[in-house]
Amino acid sequence: MTTAVSVSSNTRARLIPATADTLNVWRHMEYDILRIISGWGRQACEWEDKLAVCYHVWLQAQIVDGLRERLEMFPPHKAELPVSSAYESLSNTVLLAPDFSTAMEGVHALLNPALVQAYWMYLASSHPVHDKPTHDLLTQILELKQRQADWFEDFRTRSASDRHPDYIETVTSGIESLLDFTAAVPTMDEYARPAGLSTDFLMPETPGRVSRWNEAPNIMPILDLEFSTSVEARRLYFMIGYFWEMGVAETQLRWIYYADFMPWAYIYEEARHMWDESRHGNSGLSRLRDFGLDIHDVGYSSYGASGDGTLPPMTPEDVYNGFYGVTQIAERGYFKTKTHCFEDFAAGHDAASAEMMQYDIIDETTHAEYGRKWLTEMANRAGVQEDWLKRGAAERESKQVDADARVASYRKYLDEGRIDQGSSEARKLDVVPSGNISTLLDPQAWAYYKKLIEILREKCPLSNAKTAPIRPNLPM
Repeated sequence: MTTAVSVSSNTRARLIPATADTLNVWRHMEYDILRIISGWGRQACEWEDKLAVCYHVWLQAQIVDGLRERLEMFPPHKAELPVSSAYESLSNTVLLAPDFSTAMEGVHALLNPALVQAYWMYLASSHPVHDKPTHDLLTQILELKQRQADWFEDFRTRSASDRHPDYIETVTSGIESLLDFTAAVPTMDEYARPAGLSTDFLMPETPGRVSRWNEAPNIMPILDLEFSTSVEARRLYFMIGYFWEMGVAETQLRWIYYADFMPWAYIYEEARHMWDESRHGNSGLSRLRDFGLDIHDVGYSSYGASGDGTLPPMTPEDVYNGFYGVTQIAERGYFKTKTHCFEDFAAGHDAASAEMMQYDIIDETTHAEYGRKWLTEMANRAGVQEDWLKRGAAERESKQVDADARVASYRKYLDEGRIDQGSSEARKLDVVPSGNISTLLDPQAWAYYKKLIEILREKCPLSNAKTAPIRPNLPM
């Protein structure tokens, strides 16, 4: 027997279940969590925590995307609708934590558990057949939330930090006032903006430091010098270079936070892009560890970031230039170099290093496509008027010319032991001789470089160490 459903004069309104409003609140809060983790993520210190925050931003992007897709199935078929400004107030309270550990507690011990409980309550109280798409989605989300919870439990056991009872009480009370996210509170005249937009939240100049980050000599000028003529130097360079790509991901966390002027589809893909770069960092470190080396053996400074102050907010033009620089110069500019190294490592019978290059090239191809897809729209929204394709082609060519000049200057510096400040050779160097370039005249740095090469050689010798072709200098 079928139960009759009464129909009012406003049939359209009755066809929109309260589920849609609740899903919309969940969509808003999950996006705010993505923004909070992005905003604080640069302050993660230990390697596993840096990896985790990048991964969790990507998990959050998948959660938000799933909720948006489900919302589009309900009338009025929109991925996002206004929610009460009370949700923004709560998210801003979580965001404005006194430190990284407390912010992570706000997310993983308060917001996420409340949402998880709301999801379980919905699964228990709604029809598993009529509303199966929502049930399937929430089941998937709960699995992703458990991954985050597992990390936080481990993080909490490793991090000795002060607890802030007032912060916890304020956030807890805020969640309770919003019905523990089990239903939408009424939307009044003021609507919620994404977390942080109406605050003075700023990010630090220096990302969190891993343990023993500055114990190793900086041998990169030596690797730069040796790169074209030594396949062994190329192999060591890319292990370190990929490891250091975590610094790209730390930069991209800023773009994601400040990219609110872009469509959701961009933020989703940039979250994937950022997670890929963090994985490249782990690929490099994993390969170093295959040879018994670790962070303290090569160092990690997030590309030299330093300073005790805070970074200014990024403008849309800043985000555009950062995204352009990575996709059009750092990524497109390295394809030939990486392909050469893939071929050299495979020919030298180091299949693991060749595979590392192979998977990176696959990812970077996707990232270059992100640039092609989004740069024009981003430029328009940022008020930038330029032909970025033409600019990119010119700058990539210029980078290679500059790199060749830089290595020539290195060789002159080695031969003569000095370069006059202000000379054309000095201007071609990234750092003048008083800086890191002095490494080239440091016997201890050379001895350390040779020691690392020997460690790699002993564990996995390259059969083409003496026969590999000369390759172009590093392009930047």
